[in-house]
Amino acid sequence: MLPHVFDELGQYWNTNKFKAISEQAKKARGSLKGGSLHTGGAKTVGIIAREMEKELERTPIEPEVFKKTHVRKKENESDPDVWVEERAERTLLGLEGIGSSRQAEALDGVQIASMSAQIAKLTAVLAESKRRRVAE
Repeated sequence: MLPHVFDELGQYWNTNKFKAISEQAKKARGSLKGGSLHTGGAKTVGIIAREMEKELERTPIEPEVFKKTHVRKKENESDPDVWVEERAERTLLGLEGIGSSRQAEALDGVQIASMSAQIAKLTAVLAESKRRRVAE
């Protein structure tokens, strides 16, 4: 490594930004949770979701994206799903249960109105997106 490059790295390593990142990474490495809990590697969840949208030809729902990023890649189609961690599978079950009738009964009117407004907004955005794709 060239000396001036090493010197520049030394300056960066002494910044508060790098020290904060380093400390966070140190805690993650020392965690007993088993390291990285997703299988996306350097890809962000947003990138994976966009790739899934192209593949599925529709916007993927949250549980689909979560499963895609927390199940190890299969060697072949007959392999069972292997979750990166037990907690990930429990989390997915919670995500899938969002639509259950018991949870729906627990929602109050304000929450339902808010969710309805969000659904209407997302539906409009989806329709606009489809319109643009057809126009292209």
